[in-house]
Amino acid sequence: MRCQNYIGKRKEKVVVVAKSSQWRVKEFLASENSQDIPNLVIIAKSDQIIRDTGESPYILYTHNLFVDGLGSSKPMVLTSWYGGNFTRPMNLFRPKMRHGVSGHRFVISVAHQPPFVIKQQTNNDEQEYEGIEIRLIELLAEMYNFTIDYREAPNAKLLGAAEAVLKTIETNTVNLGLAGLYITDDRYNSGTFEWHSEDCAAFVSLTSTALPRYRAIMGPFRWTVWLTLTLVYMFSILLFSFSDKLTLRHLITNPEELENLFWYMFGTFTNCFTFTGKNSWTKADKLTTKLLIGIYWMFTIIITACYTGSIIAFVTLPVFPTVVDTIDQLIAGRFDIGMLDKGGWQNWFHNLTDARSKKLLQQPDYVPNVESGFKNVTKAFFWPYAFLGSREQLKYIAKTNFTIEGKRNLLHISSQCFATYKVGILIPTDSVYKNLVKRGIRLAFEFGLVDKMKSDVEWKMMRSSTGKLLAANSKTGLRFLSTEDRALTLDDTQGMFLLLGMGFLIGGGILMSEWFGGCLKLCKKNSDGSSSGNSSIPSNPRFHERQTPRAHNLKSESIEHLINGDSLVESTDSHSESNYSEEISKIFGEALQNHVSEDDTE
Repeated sequence: MRCQNYIGKRKEKVVVVAKSSQWRVKEFLASENSQDIPNLVIIAKSDQIIRDTGESPYILYTHNLFVDGLGSSKPMVLTSWYGGNFTRPMNLFRPKMRHGVSGHRFVISVAHQPPFVIKQQTNNDEQEYEGIEIRLIELLAEMYNFTIDYREAPNAKLLGAAEAVLKTIETNTVNLGLAGLYITDDRYNSGTFEWHSEDCAAFVSLTSTALPRYRAIMGPFRWTVWLTLTLVYMFSILLFSFSDKLTLRHLITNPEELENLFWYMFGTFTNCFTFTGKNSWTKADKLTTKLLIGIYWMFTIIITACYTGSIIAFVTLPVFPTVVDTIDQLIAGRFDIGMLDKGGWQNWFHNLTDARSKKLLQQPDYVPNVESGFKNVTKAFFWPYAFLGSREQLKYIAKTNFTIEGKRNLLHISSQCFATYKVGILIPTDSVYKNLVKRGIRLAFEFGLVDKMKSDVEWKMMRSSTGKLLAANSKTGLRFLSTEDRALTLDDTQGMFLLLGMGFLIGGGILMSEWFGGCLKLCKKNSDGSSSGNSSIPSNPRFHERQTPRAHNLKSESIEHLINGDSLVESTDSHSESNYSEEISKIFGEALQNHVSEDDTE
């Protein structure tokens, strides 16, 4: 009975030669102590003596485990050793529990980690569990005849689903652990893993299913094409002008010619060759200019045809925008990266060797749960936001809890994996039934039953963007609209009206500028007229900066004033030269009379 104290819990093959009696050996094999050594053979000397030889044979014992629902074991005779041979040749260490565990109850620690473990609330306020691992364990329960008792791992919200289950397994109070556990180096000491699925760390970001229709105006060409066309446009103006005049000096002396050249170049895009001015290129005599115009005209025809066809295709067929799938796109888009602050996510990416990954995860934003990460993705304002998490979990939440508000407000899960992981079920290291469970999981994976369970869970639990259950072919992602003949709607042509509205707005701004400029000129003109009323000469409508002096030296100042022509130069009236001469004569005569009268008075 003290054998277990020396051997302990062993999964290796163990052979014990006992000095005890046969009934003591049977008592030990039926006790709980022997259950910790599944591959056990005990050799005991028989109490009976063979008369012919006078020798006692040696009996080889083992035990059958889980012979009832209580998990009891039962001693069993394998064979005996007599006369230098086994009386019945057989495998001494044959597999145990080949027919199951006789309805034994397995206590299983679980935590909510969709789609592997999904916790649900029933109508009776009771909890039930669904998911890929739940279905896998139920299949094993049918194969090996055991019952299931699910126990939710404590402190799952505080520690995270995975860490809570790992803590429970370490206490040796449960038989299995289910929580979509990633198999990582830091978890190998917690127990034995048997993987059944693959998952990866992926990013979820905001995207849309179609570009806005107003982009039909600029959408056909990328910005590089528009920039190149603009440069070619401006360069062609100078090139054609130089080929015709062999100089560009006339553009400097006559800047208005640039406007004519601009509209002439624009006319080539619309096939409008009605420019017949004096300096029009249609009247050019040089062969070089005509050749350049012909080549440029062919170029504009091709560009215009491409642009027109692209607009037609843009407004009639859906165009999916570029989605974020790679690390380079996240870095180029200046995305803020979020991840969980528990469950191992906060420690797995500290020792990265890739320079791009280091740059991306320099300052991650830690959130308490996945729902907070989704909220940050949808509510990001200044900088775009991407959340790093389990792809399977992100896909499940996006398809069950996210409601579409429009075609331009969708969630996209990156197709490129940031890191790949194996997902497995955790079994205690010293478990007797470890090999039994591992063998069952391998068989289910090899026969494709795990993939079928994934499809069944998606069919039952996940829903489409409209809130309905997923269709059979919903795994294909975004699907193109069915092509059909249809008339363009106002939404399809909103880009054209937007361009027209912008033109009206710019024209209105220029009109207001010209109107205010005219008002200023009119006000200035009125102010000039009012100031002329205070002049010393009532009949003179011109404006004078200083009045005609009435002092004693009037004659010299008046004559000097007339000679300098200050008042005449500043005048803005449109009088003829004869009127000016008459006024000058009148003023000069009055000045002379005043001078004569002053002399008489003296």
